[in-house]
Amino acid sequence: MKSVKNTLQRRVGGISANKLVMPIVLALSVLHVMIVVVIILINTSSSQLSTLMQNAGNYTQEATSLLAGSSLLSETASNYVLAPLTEIGEPNLTPLMGYANELKTDAHRGPNIVENFKTYDVDPAAFAQLEEASNCAQFMITNQIHALSLVRSVYPWPEIQPLPQIPMVELTEEELAMDDEARMAAARTLVLGTVYGLNKQGVSQNVNGCVAIIQQQSAQQSAVTGRRVAIYRSIMWTVTLSVIVILIGTFATLYTQILIPLEGFVQLIPENRFLNETQGFGEVRMVAGAYNDVLKRRDALDAILRSAAETDALTNLPNRYRFEQYLLEAEESGYSAAVLLFDVNYLKRTNDTLGHLAGDRLIRSAANCISSCFGENCFRFGGDEFAAIVRDCSPESLGQMMARFEEAERRENISVSMGYAYAEEIGTTNYKKLLDEADKNMYAQKQLMHGRE
Repeated sequence: MKSVKNTLQRRVGGISANKLVMPIVLALSVLHVMIVVVIILINTSSSQLSTLMQNAGNYTQEATSLLAGSSLLSETASNYVLAPLTEIGEPNLTPLMGYANELKTDAHRGPNIVENFKTYDVDPAAFAQLEEASNCAQFMITNQIHALSLVRSVYPWPEIQPLPQIPMVELTEEELAMDDEARMAAARTLVLGTVYGLNKQGVSQNVNGCVAIIQQQSAQQSAVTGRRVAIYRSIMWTVTLSVIVILIGTFATLYTQILIPLEGFVQLIPENRFLNETQGFGEVRMVAGAYNDVLKRRDALDAILRSAAETDALTNLPNRYRFEQYLLEAEESGYSAAVLLFDVNYLKRTNDTLGHLAGDRLIRSAANCISSCFGENCFRFGGDEFAAIVRDCSPESLGQMMARFEEAERRENISVSMGYAYAEEIGTTNYKKLLDEADKNMYAQKQLMHGRE
């Protein structure tokens, strides 16, 4: 505290009122300690809020991976059952290879995710829905393997990896007695029938229900923490104002070098303006300096919190929350606009073969290409998805941007699927329609790319 006092004295100068040294020092000490305590509490609560948001995102991502893995297994198994042979009559190994690779990815399997969720602080209702989704997914896998076993009895597989890693079931005597056509029909019923469809729907509904509960729980906990931060800030301002009021009441009859500056402080503080540090005795100037430091720290903390809430940590681009805020604040007419959506290709392959650090580098490279070509309004939705909004542009200028982006892709040796939608006058449509159109175009490009592969 002595060091702070000396620093303030050197900075603000002024004549010292010796008879008022102890009362003013005591007041400043109390003010400083209480403000520091409140700031520590605000920092702690802010860290808790950040952890809550991060955990909710991780839980959501892990829950949805069950749905993604289940959908991929279902799609590859169904594709093989419907087309076990290629056009030239050879075994159709592509869906089998995909099925085998996904089946051995334990992180996507329901039982593993359910075990992980037992250690998480999630609502029991969310856990129950996730467990039900896991049961439905396991039922689907059982049917898929049974169906593949039936098809294999009709169309044997070549003995190559990773096909032997797909577990088979022993067919019943009744199934062995069937002819080939009946076995194929039974296999299709297993992966395309009503019961299978209901379980597939159950996986989607229960995972979505689990995610909704997790997000609701996170929102409630975040609201509680946010209210706590607001209370701490109110306490900080209440203490500051109370101390200043006490000082004003205590020294109301003293020299004008104390009274006049304090009256100015009372006018400036409610307006969140900096106090004048060049008037009054040295002790009065110290009060002004201490308050200005607190105001600066508060503004810096607000800026940090706002930046953390609106910025993606990996790419430093604005995140999905900032994107939605941008759309809410955007004017409804009077300019042309283009919405572009991006999806980084081969991210999973990069993570699986080169590691997640390489995947992070791939995401950062894509972000740099997008932001350098399409301006400041570029956003990362999360994962491998990005968006950009270009205002007051023509089709020609937009085409030049996309050409630069394709050149940047080649230069950085990356692949990004892109779709866009353009409106000459935003008043004739809205951003939601542009987003939907851009999303369809992006996925059409992605499907075309996969078709070429």
